[in-house]
Amino acid sequence: MKDIWKIIKELVKSWPVVRRIARYNNDQTYRQNYLGDFWHFADPALQIGVMILMFAVRGGGDRSNPHATGLAGYIAWIALGMVTYFFMQSAMQKSAKSIQSQVNMLSRMKFSLAAIPLTEIVTELRRYFVMLGMAFFAILFMNVKPSIYWLQFFYYFIAMFVFLYALSLVTSTITVLVPDFYNAYAAVLRVGMWISGVIIPVDSPSFPLLLSNILKLNPLYYIIEGFRETLLENPIWFWQNVTANLIFWGIVIILLILGAHIHMRFRSRFMDFV
Repeated sequence: MKDIWKIIKELVKSWPVVRRIARYNNDQTYRQNYLGDFWHFADPALQIGVMILMFAVRGGGDRSNPHATGLAGYIAWIALGMVTYFFMQSAMQKSAKSIQSQVNMLSRMKFSLAAIPLTEIVTELRRYFVMLGMAFFAILFMNVKPSIYWLQFFYYFIAMFVFLYALSLVTSTITVLVPDFYNAYAAVLRVGMWISGVIIPVDSPSFPLLLSNILKLNPLYYIIEGFRETLLENPIWFWQNVTANLIFWGIVIILLILGAHIHMRFRSRFMDFV
């Protein structure tokens, strides 16, 4: 626990610098292109559009899905899930390699090494909020009116942010120690969309019960489904599913303890491994 508190103090102290680095990263990514930030959003928007055409329009909706009625509901359901997953996928992939790729430069600035993964997560927030706005536009076609349930958005956003950072502490450290780990990790993320309930409801009657219960243990599923249960039709309160909450936060705590421990143990030797 001492390692966790030390890292939290470092993050609070480094937060202003984290924001500046994230802003700089966003400004530099497509600076040489005439259309600038357009390309930052074009790729995920195109993928979301293709998935909607493939699954929502073709299927016409899923009657067994309580949070999506008809074609419009299914489009909003897919869009919200894909926006959330694309943000998490990009943040997880970039943060995993953040220390390995930036330790040489940022160590000279006396910048907290524990804050390096956080800069990559914060960098991705700009695209996330723009894409989330597009998803809200799709939700408007469902005739879903804002309700008190929408306040849960902040709970799930915080849960997502804490989970991403806890995971990044583990993966960024392991990537420095074992470079081959990153290739395997990136491969898993590429198929993650299909096992996180992004496109196909894992609680559908067509799913075997055992497989469905296993897939629901995925923290990404908890977050994606949480946003859907908050913003779409037939919303429910997050505390109604005690088991899912305990499993998710149990995983987050384990990742935080493990990540903080291995990060603090090896970070003085990061330069030797890079």
